[in-house]
Parts: sequence; C-alpha cells; structure tokens
Amino acid sequence: MRITYFSNSQKFLYDFQHIIRAFYPGVQVKFGHGGDIHFEAYFEEMKVFLKLQTQDKTIQKDFMLVCDEHESKRIFGRNLYDLLKQETKRELPWGILTGIRPTKIVYPLLEQGLNDEQIYNFLQKEYYISDKKSKLLLKIAKNEMNILSKLEPSSACLYIGIPICPTRCLYCSFSCHEMTRQVKSLIGMYTDSLICEFEKTYQKIEENKNRIVAVYFGGGSPAVLGIENIKKIFTNLFENLEKDYIREITFEAGRPDTIDEKLLQYLAEINQDLNVRLCINPQTSNDNTLKIIGRNHTFEDIKRAFAQAYEYGFKNINSDVILGLPGEGENDYKKTIEDVLKLFPASITIHTLSIKRASLLRFKWNEYEFMDEETVNSLLDWTQYILEEHGYIPYYMYRQKNMIGNFENVGYCKRGFEGLYNVMIMQEKHNIYACGAKAVSKFVYEGDRIERVFNPADIKLYISRILNVDV
Repeated sequence: MRITYFSNSQKFLYDFQHIIRAFYPGVQVKFGHGGDIHFEAYFEEMKVFLKLQTQDKTIQKDFMLVCDEHESKRIFGRNLYDLLKQETKRELPWGILTGIRPTKIVYPLLEQGLNDEQIYNFLQKEYYISDKKSKLLLKIAKNEMNILSKLEPSSACLYIGIPICPTRCLYCSFSCHEMTRQVKSLIGMYTDSLICEFEKTYQKIEENKNRIVAVYFGGGSPAVLGIENIKKIFTNLFENLEKDYIREITFEAGRPDTIDEKLLQYLAEINQDLNVRLCINPQTSNDNTLKIIGRNHTFEDIKRAFAQAYEYGFKNINSDVILGLPGEGENDYKKTIEDVLKLFPASITIHTLSIKRASLLRFKWNEYEFMDEETVNSLLDWTQYILEEHGYIPYYMYRQKNMIGNFENVGYCKRGFEGLYNVMIMQEKHNIYACGAKAVSKFVYEGDRIERVFNPADIKLYISRILNVDV
C-alpha cells in the first residue's frame, strides 16, 4: 500500500504524518500524489480544507482554527483522526496524542485543582484518549508529581553515555558502536575524553548552582569500558560532586555477557554508602528470540546475573522487557513476565517494540511475524493488572515514534524504588548534564524554555573534539 500526502503549508506537518502512521503502522507516508490512499490539507488563513481520497471515494472536512496554537493543533488532529476513523473503522487508545511525554499534559490540570473525572473528560474530549489510557496516565502523573515534589529547584542529573555494545540488537536505532578491534583500541581515549568533559561540566554545574541528585550510566553497555576505566570515572566523580546529595546512581549493566565479579564487587562497595540502581535487562526469556535480536546470552545467563547481584547485596535491580518482539506471540510474552517476576526485581520497565528508521529490524520487517495491535493492547492491560497484583506501581511513562499500535512504555516498581532519573528526564523540570558521544544536555530556563546541547554521535569525532587530537 502507498500512502501520499500533500499540503500547501508546513503547519502541523509532524502531527499530520504521525497520526496517519498510527492508523497504518509499518506503511511509509510520502509527500506527493498518487498513493492508494492520498491526504491533502490546504490552509487559507484560519480555515482548513482536509481531504482523504481513495480509488473508491473522497472524504473531506472543512473547519476553522483558533488563535491559540496548541488548541489549533488539537483541532487539526481531531479532524484528521475523524477522517481516518471513518475510513478504517478503528479507534486508537491514545487518540491524537503524538508527544513522547504524555504526563506533561496532565500536570497543569492537576495544578489547576481539577478532579479525576474532569481530567478524564478533558483527555477524552481534547485528545480522544481512551478511558483506560486516561486512568493510567493520571495515575502515573500523580506518582511523578509526588517524586518531583520532594526535589529542590537546584536538583539536577548527570548522564554518562557509553554507546558501545558487544553486538548491536536487531531493534536498536541508537548510534551504538559494536565492540570491534578498532573500537576496543579507543576505550582508553574515550574514558579520558569523558573525564575531560566532566571538568567543563563541573564548572557549569557550579555556575548554575545545581546539585546532582541522580547519576545515570547509559549506553550501549557501560561495563564494556572495563573495571579500571570505570574506577577512574567514579573516582573523578566522587572527587568533584557532593556525594551527600546523590540519591541514586543507575548503572546499565544490561546484558549479562558484560557483567563480571569485579564489576559487581566494585559497585557493591559504592552501594554501601549510595543507592546503586543496577539494570539487568532480559528483554525476553525466550532463548530463540534472544538469538533473533542479536543477543549473545540465554535467559539462564540472566538468572545467574541476578543471583550474583543478590549475593553482592544489590536490592535495587531493574529489568527491561520488550512487548512485540519478532516471532513472539501472547504466550511467549506472558511467560517472559512470569519468568521475570520470579527474579523479584525492584522495578520492571515494559517497552512496546518500536520500529526505528535506523534499526536493522526496519529493513528486515518482512522476514518476521509480529503481534497484531489488538493483542498488544490486551497484553498491556494484562501486564498492568499482573504487575499491580504483585505489588508494582506504574511510576513513569514515555512514548516513542513508530511503536507497534502507537502504544506506550511504562516503568513499574515496588514502592520506594522509583527511578529518580527516569522521572526527571521525562518531565524536563530540572537541568540534565550529559557527557559522552551522542549525549544530549538539557537546560531549563524561565517560562519552561528548554535548550539542548548535542554531542557528536561518532566516538572518534567525540574523542577528537574533546581531546583536540586526530584519531
């Protein structure tokens, strides 16, 4: 199927394409004419003419925008949604919502003192969000607000990016470098570059009078740096940051093939004084799926990694699971959740598979079978039920482009084990200092203005710029 669109304006172009893709997942939407399904949007000052055309029929709507840009965006989205609903005879659980941080639209409503019913009505009327998703969204927004209310305005996060992995997963779109011989030869210089960038970052933290409350080692797989380089990084951090303010250190141990005794022993020493949140991420308990997605381990390896972590006294362990992996059906996913629950992690993050443009999976899409949207939606409901039955609460949420069914990712945790960094990065109320290749710093100013500073994605270019050397 070919889908084309044409418009005489760039206005609402992102929402235009995103809502169409939500109704037709996996189908490319191209600018121009001649598609099996063709969309047109013409803007004449405040009036809009919207059309959906197929070989058999034409459906169109004319409507007026208003002065408020945000309200106009919703008006446009609702009218486009109505056309698509009429054509496909379908409704989307998240309606016209396109943003990746859905709880941010609930914050002002809570601050205005609206009750639950009024908020549900607003979400359903303005965004066409379903009753179930509205209730989940409000529940998470309240949990996030509770976490943020305990932070000082000066609180900030430090992200340390190590975009290197032993292998690249099939679904990964991150600019992640595989551990080739060449990349391995750059590990020492990459560590030196991080420490060099830290020095400039500490100055910025001091200038802004910020206090780092959460440190996040992300990737890739940070453990690939090796224990000696990891020690150098932590030593530098603790010599320059006020440890008394650090409430959480997350370390993405991620894959069990990067976890060893030396790493666990060292992090356990830090864990005696600080809260180390360790991530051990199975994604699935199906060994065949692990092979398909490019993982060099089995679920037994995940179980051994958990056992080792518990031996070293770690209590705050997170597990990532992906719903909708290639070739998996309902029973495969349910077994994964049941298997992960037996490991007793402090938190479980449920990701719905996203087919990113830069991922290998996008080019091999036709080689696999995937769950249909109805099954995914049903399993998300089942997941919330079963995790809450086991004492986990949904505490943060985000959404991605090109997710199966246009659904969501939700972090669940045992009470008291909420991931502080996860909430702070999503709500954009505090500064995020980010170091490393492809790291993005975010600085929040008055009026909720946000300025982003991007680092180069390529490791060699990053090293070259930071150390001012040819690599």
